[in-house]
Amino acid sequence: MIDPKAILAGRVHRGVPTGAIVSITISSLCLAGILGLFLLTGGPIFIIATILSVVTLIPMLAGVMALDRLEPEPRHLLVMVFLWGAGASVVLSIIFSLLGEVILRPGLGDDVEIASAIVIAPIIEEITKALVLFGLFWWRRSEINGITDGVVYAAVCGLGFAAAENIGYYIAAAFEGGGASMAGVFILRGILSPFCHPVFTAMTGISLAIAIHQQNRAVRFFLPLAGLVLAISLHSIWNASALIGIEALGFTFLFMLGVLVSIVVGVRVDRKRTLRRLQACLMQYTHTGLVTSDDLYMLSTLKARKQARNWARATYGKNGFNAMRDYQQACTKLTMLHDQVNDGLMSAQQFEALRGGLLTLMSLARDAFLGPNHPAEPMMHLPPQA
Repeated sequence: MIDPKAILAGRVHRGVPTGAIVSITISSLCLAGILGLFLLTGGPIFIIATILSVVTLIPMLAGVMALDRLEPEPRHLLVMVFLWGAGASVVLSIIFSLLGEVILRPGLGDDVEIASAIVIAPIIEEITKALVLFGLFWWRRSEINGITDGVVYAAVCGLGFAAAENIGYYIAAAFEGGGASMAGVFILRGILSPFCHPVFTAMTGISLAIAIHQQNRAVRFFLPLAGLVLAISLHSIWNASALIGIEALGFTFLFMLGVLVSIVVGVRVDRKRTLRRLQACLMQYTHTGLVTSDDLYMLSTLKARKQARNWARATYGKNGFNAMRDYQQACTKLTMLHDQVNDGLMSAQQFEALRGGLLTLMSLARDAFLGPNHPAEPMMHLPPQA
């Protein structure tokens, strides 16, 4: 018996790493504290504010997950980055923002609030959100295989931060101007610009994803910092435009929308690049019988993959569906494994150990979704040069 989830995760046994458990626990406690504070200050308004925040969060998360269909990221890591954004990042931002205002108030006086919105908040919020992304960069870099992964992790973290922050904004608006003010803030933050925080943080995520595959150490060090500076700059521009007036805000909104479109286009280009790499990589495995020309066609598009899973479900039920899904994911992971060893991210010994598990999973999965009347060809040893 083998554990497909463990093999696809590159682990001996399935499970959540200790570091992720610690991060999830701390972030959950922070989020509970923030929500408790909002409940005490907002009372019944807290319920309405939370509903408004969730109404925005659900479709945005669904959109981000749609970008992650080719090679879905581990759920525990997605939960970790979301809770970090919604909990730990918010708490750290509040603490350091207040500290920054206290330090700068003697010199700036009443202008400290403007400085906080344009300078302090963007710097602190983007740094605190980026901490979890840098953690992935240092300790789980094998999970970031391209800019799509960088965008997904960054966007999930940004959505978590925005969801918690929006509850506070909605409660404050309700106390200041009643239901009309709360509705106005919801239209601005929840309908017109719910993508802003994910877009800001995506700059850091993209730069980290690109830096991972760079051979030059200087580039690998400075590129993530450049991405973080870009995230802070976009955040600062957005906050400044909101203070200047409606015309500036409208122009900045169109600019941010353009950045969002560019990110989506970049993800689509990255997906096509991955599919081309998959075709080239798996060609060397056709002689093993684990991959055929029909399989290569099936793996070439998301539509064909979905059709294959539906066929497997209709033919062999849930087990056939699971086997087809595992086969598709193992083929994708195998391609990324080749990229990682080529980029020097793992040793030849690690590569062979992980590849052996993936090839075994591919073999057993094929036997399952092809059925007893169409057994897969026996797995062969690959020549050393392969």
